[in-house]
Amino acid sequence: MKENLFWQAVEGLLPIPNAAQLLGWRLLKHEQAKREIIVEFDATSSLTNPMGKIQGGMLTAMLDDCMGPTIYALLELNEVAVTLRMSTDFLRPAIPGRITGIAKLYRRCGKYCYTKGELKAPKGRTVATAMACYKVIDLGRNDL
Repeated sequence: MKENLFWQAVEGLLPIPNAAQLLGWRLLKHEQAKREIIVEFDATSSLTNPMGKIQGGMLTAMLDDCMGPTIYALLELNEVAVTLRMSTDFLRPAIPGRITGIAKLYRRCGKYCYTKGELKAPKGRTVATAMACYKVIDLGRNDL
């Protein structure tokens, strides 16, 4: 396991980011060889729209918070990844409760990483999918 910011947060040495806390984020599994991660979200009623379903922007944030960690798990200590582009498809409504996020880093070209992700409801039905492009930034070189 690397000693980067992601793993330090997972191990409790650094706080989990506020957005991840809001979404009820928890790491379930990381498979480095597959470049895949499985996370869980506790989607509370505070994330719902007027119809009582999880608001689409919150589902998109969940997808970002499972695809991003596929990259963060592999970064060096002085690196971060920022989302450049993301496309989300909503397949069915999600209700409050446990939502599982599965993401895979399927391509890395230099500083650019490409991911796919999906969110599953408790009974295993996919509620949303996404694809995203991230840029890895070296904080020591001030690439921002």
